[in-house]
Amino acid sequence: MIGETISHDAKAILRGVRHPFIWKKGLWYGITTSCGKDVIMYILSSREMRQKFYQNNDLKLLGLAGSMKEAYEIVLKLVQMGYNSDCIYEMNDYLEKF
Repeated sequence: MIGETISHDAKAILRGVRHPFIWKKGLWYGITTSCGKDVIMYILSSREMRQKFYQNNDLKLLGLAGSMKEAYEIVLKLVQMGYNSDCIYEMNDYLEKF
């Protein structure tokens, strides 16, 4: 899933997501799987995703967002689609604050 605020840069981000270069187009967030085989999702900033730990792991990118709020909205959509029903209440509580 790709958020509306980042969709115009999505191709460039996806091409460079596994490269540790410095991203010149601002901060974006990736919604990824965890390093293990569980169904936990992480929201990582573009800076965090450039770190060697994340570069060398088999994380799967589930979504891209232009802001933390948009990232939580994507996580909520994934949860509602059945990805991980344990966190839906936390996401709803967070989004209600905005």
